[in-house]
Amino acid sequence: MTQKPEPVTRAEALAQTPDAWTVDDGMLVAEYRPGNMVRGLEMVTAVVAAAEEAGHHPDVDLRYPAVAFRLVTHSVGQLTSFDVALAQRIDAIAAEKGIEPA
Repeated sequence: MTQKPEPVTRAEALAQTPDAWTVDDGMLVAEYRPGNMVRGLEMVTAVVAAAEEAGHHPDVDLRYPAVAFRLVTHSVGQLTSFDVALAQRIDAIAAEKGIEPA
């Protein structure tokens, strides 16, 4: 990613991300329930492709029955516009796949 991340406050991050997302320990966090491990892995694969395209990567935890994502811009040690954009994309991927937030 060639753009510079713009810092966002907790309130700004929450206002700009879907309801599935919260802020915990300075990170945007969401959990989705794909129903089974195969669908969970399909979601993770799609998110990884989007993350590679964006040049910004989430922490991912795939366990039955949920997939959890944590976002923070490690290079600046806080939430940024990159995290908000990726959270929005992750939520769109979940919706495209018919996967509901936990």
